[in-house]
Amino acid sequence: MYTYISGTFAMVASLAIASVLAVATWKRREAPGARTFFLFALGVLIWLLGEGSVLLPLGPGWQGFWAEVTIIGIAVMTPAWMAFVMQYTGKEQRVTLTTTFLASVVPTAAAVLSLAGAVPVADLMSGTSYFVLAGAVYLVVIICIIFLVAMLLAAPAMYRRQIGFVLMGALIPWAAVLSPSLMNPSPSPCAGCCILCIMTAALTASAGALQAGLFGTVPLSKERYFNGLTDGIFVLDPQFRLVEMNRKGEEIVRHQSEELIGLPVAEFINHFPELQKGYRGTSEVAYVQSLTKKDGKREHYELRISPIIDWRSRTTGHFLLVRDISRLKETEDALRRAQKKASILNQISQHDIKNQLEVIIGYGGLLEELTPDGSEQKTYVRRIIEASEMIGEHLGAARDYRDLGLRAPEWQSVAGAAERTARILDHHGVTLEVEAGGLEIYADPLFGKVFYNLYENAIRHGGDVTAMRVSVSEARGENLIVVEDNGMGVAAAAKEKIFERKYGSHTGLGLFLTSEILSATGISIRECGVPGRGARFEIRVPSPRCRWPGPGGDGPG
Repeated sequence: MYTYISGTFAMVASLAIASVLAVATWKRREAPGARTFFLFALGVLIWLLGEGSVLLPLGPGWQGFWAEVTIIGIAVMTPAWMAFVMQYTGKEQRVTLTTTFLASVVPTAAAVLSLAGAVPVADLMSGTSYFVLAGAVYLVVIICIIFLVAMLLAAPAMYRRQIGFVLMGALIPWAAVLSPSLMNPSPSPCAGCCILCIMTAALTASAGALQAGLFGTVPLSKERYFNGLTDGIFVLDPQFRLVEMNRKGEEIVRHQSEELIGLPVAEFINHFPELQKGYRGTSEVAYVQSLTKKDGKREHYELRISPIIDWRSRTTGHFLLVRDISRLKETEDALRRAQKKASILNQISQHDIKNQLEVIIGYGGLLEELTPDGSEQKTYVRRIIEASEMIGEHLGAARDYRDLGLRAPEWQSVAGAAERTARILDHHGVTLEVEAGGLEIYADPLFGKVFYNLYENAIRHGGDVTAMRVSVSEARGENLIVVEDNGMGVAAAAKEKIFERKYGSHTGLGLFLTSEILSATGISIRECGVPGRGARFEIRVPSPRCRWPGPGGDGPG
């Protein structure tokens, strides 16, 4: 008949939890540290089987066998635990065969000596041998606890619960070992029961870590993301001396960080003084540096420096990023060369086509004069001339669209742009009134073409237009440039379509190009006039792209 032995529940619970941990960890074996934790869980299982034997009424022979199993479990789980903690905390670079060997040498030697019969198991569980074995094991545990505590203090809040469970799993056995009641290594059932209960608590904490996302969302340590970046990262003190840099930074400056720590960064990064001149310690500053190597190859780097601010808004250091943009610059140069070639070919082609069109229009004009009025032939000649003129206008629009965005935006006077392009109105007897004050906007250099296209559109499609007006107003933090006429206006159904390519009775490019020129710098346009009362175009300019030069009006509006 079965008789309940005190501690049986603790032994069964510990074995069950350790088995669950091993299975769950193996399923996540691709995560950093999971394989070593699996080995640790196997070691714990072996150790639990040996430790639980003290609860059973076994003879001396079997007790010696299970004592040897206990030593084997310790030999497996000690180095496995150290390797897991190193990988979990992101210090896997420090886990080498040498360090793993050092962590396992004492427990492994104890297991080998025990199995070989050179040292009785009883001697390993008492006296000097026991303290050497226990000292080696708990030294590894202490080191691992230090790494886990450091990780817990530096980790983001989302990871602290998970790290806390892992830390509890390591601390519970250590705290128990320091308890005076467990300092006696006597293999009595009572001591074995206490040890199993403690191990149950430790394993439960580890299971809690799995529930908190262990091996699902492994915390990112500084070593993982800092040294894994493809940009050079340099942490500087307030005097611009090097405090730390990552591996990519070492590649860029071709020195180990230990050689340069404490030195002014200007001593090993070229052109840093130029970057520093524009840096006031309040906002990020960028600078592009180009170098020529010994083999004649050019390298290009982008330098960005920004302040490190503490919770009191004090500058405690500087953050320097050095990015290799050589491939980007090479691509830009190749695109620029290709664009230049295409532009030259385009200009030559347009020039030749334009010359041929002038010939066609010239001869067409002569034919028109020689052809009798009212004849069918004169209608055909007129259509040839009109088609040739249309081709010329398409070439002009294509030239403008080709140049769009090639040059950097610039500040331009609204009144100046509106008046410079008003000659087309003079030719058709249309008066122009401009009330734009001194407003300037930051727009594409082709901004003047916007007014020309709007004037031309009014003349072509506005009916009997006799007057146009350009004015400026402000609404909802934006500046409105309004261009309106006294013509027939735009039909309600066409208001959205007039800015589409090929819409309209002429080339269909004027208003389309107008919208493209404005949108290149974040400016929009719409038609909101009343049909029958004239067209009204509203150009909406964001406040940062406006300024009113003069006393009290400098800077963006």
